[in-house]
Amino acid sequence: MIPFRSLSVAFVFVVLELLGGGTAGAKSNELPKSTAQTAWADFLPERSFIKDRLWRQVEIKLNLTKQVPYRVYVLSSPNRVILEFGTVGFQRFDTERLLRSKSIKKAEVSGLQSGWSRMSLELAKPLGLQSVEMQRDSATDAALLSLWLEPVSEKEFKALTQLYSETENLGVSGVAKTTLADGLDRVRIVLDPGHGGEDPGALAGGLKESDLMLRLAIELKEALMRVEQFDVFLTRTDDRFVSLWERLAFVKEKEADLFISLHADAISKGIAYGTTVYTLSETASDELSETLAHEHDRASILVGSDLSGADDRIADILIEMAFTETMPRSEALANVMIEELLHELGSVNTKPLRKAGFTVLKSPDIPSILIEAGFLSTQSDLENLIDPLWREKFVTGVQKAVQNWVNSDAADEIRRRQ
Repeated sequence: MIPFRSLSVAFVFVVLELLGGGTAGAKSNELPKSTAQTAWADFLPERSFIKDRLWRQVEIKLNLTKQVPYRVYVLSSPNRVILEFGTVGFQRFDTERLLRSKSIKKAEVSGLQSGWSRMSLELAKPLGLQSVEMQRDSATDAALLSLWLEPVSEKEFKALTQLYSETENLGVSGVAKTTLADGLDRVRIVLDPGHGGEDPGALAGGLKESDLMLRLAIELKEALMRVEQFDVFLTRTDDRFVSLWERLAFVKEKEADLFISLHADAISKGIAYGTTVYTLSETASDELSETLAHEHDRASILVGSDLSGADDRIADILIEMAFTETMPRSEALANVMIEELLHELGSVNTKPLRKAGFTVLKSPDIPSILIEAGFLSTQSDLENLIDPLWREKFVTGVQKAVQNWVNSDAADEIRRRQ
């Protein structure tokens, strides 16, 4: 087991949406025609570049005709960043025009048997990820990937190559892009990897809950992006602290249709194991749920308003809004989530559906759930969270649940209007 370093380093080896590069003077690369003809998006040289910046950092911007699923990992001998994405046509890819960095020696693109595309970036020096963001233009559907790389040591780079193997990442490359029922609008989903920065969450075996949940959120985003109508956003993309108020504000800013918070806590007394899904309730369903909610929420914040010391009647009114308008939809999502996770994982918590007053769920007009993927205080759960095969099953279950819920919720909305 290799303990995580700061996710500013580790995250680059988990998932990325896509990346391009090469060396000055190299010839333009093209994917095989069979791959290019089925590409979901095309690379656009306009606004795309790889540049050296201050403090030995590298900035990368890639302009695409559309957002696509993605993943990234590293290999050594030589040191490379491997990028797989489904699927991008690189007919206009020109390394002379794109590459303005001395930190990347060579770039090669190819097609995979799965139908995905791959880019291999050979590094002149070890690099890790500082930040990444994919922005989609709602008017044109074009996507712009912004990425910053930062120097890491050879030792750190070597350790990170062991976190994700080539075989592991190829395991989900063949999953096809899917669509929802006809006529559905785009669905905006916010994923919330719990904790971060000075708040690491639960700790076990040299691992931090904040790191594990960021990795899981990134992998889940990649899977959800395979659904044509989904736009997916993360409340944080690196190892930094985000307050509860900021998370709620982010949900409102993105005009989210759905919010999912990811956690993996630890308990000091007794034994708890398996995946649990929570919906909002001011009255916890059991003592464990109450304890976890209390640990998550040091102050009571509701829709950007600090209710610490506020009149209880005001808080009650706001909570009642959440129950009346949104809670039935959140509970429907929680039920289908457990159903799909049980099907994929084979087992979940003995009491998988619970309720508690998690502040992060208190957006009255947005269906919200919190998933405790497992408990770091239980060895089997910890092993699951670092097992790529288990995470793949978890991600598949969540993806199917969200798709089923969106279709069902849309049908219910039509009935409500009638």
